[in-house]
Amino acid sequence: MREEGAKKIVGDDRKEEVEKSQSMNILTVDDEEEICRMFTKWLSLEGHKVKSALTGKEAIKLVENEYFDIVFLDIIMPGIPPIEVLEKIKEISPKTKVIVITGQLMDVDKDLSNEFSQKGASEHLQKPFKMEEIIEIIRRVCPEIAMI
Repeated sequence: MREEGAKKIVGDDRKEEVEKSQSMNILTVDDEEEICRMFTKWLSLEGHKVKSALTGKEAIKLVENEYFDIVFLDIIMPGIPPIEVLEKIKEISPKTKVIVITGQLMDVDKDLSNEFSQKGASEHLQKPFKMEEIIEIIRRVCPEIAMI
């Protein structure tokens, strides 16, 4: 479920400007705590509710109990293979958009890219990435969401 939220943009000597945008529920799944913290910080500033999971098992439990508009899923993690985590997320919540994040070159490794796409991944995001790239990918997978 999406909620109306207010996003504040503060300039040096400018007045505060408040812009309406729809808040999304987003889950980041990565075994690197720093990546999870970064997503939480950046996307929370955009007005979204963000949770993180350090394991696939933890991510599946969260998806079983709560709807997420988008899941950012690292494709190299210990424990449950991320392709199985993707399948389970899509089984539990078919409308959830899953964006795989990786340090591997998925543009070069078409087999890997195709495998994740066939299992329901909407897009992939190449590490290292910038906030602008995350926002752009969210715009592509959820164009109905107004974001700056």
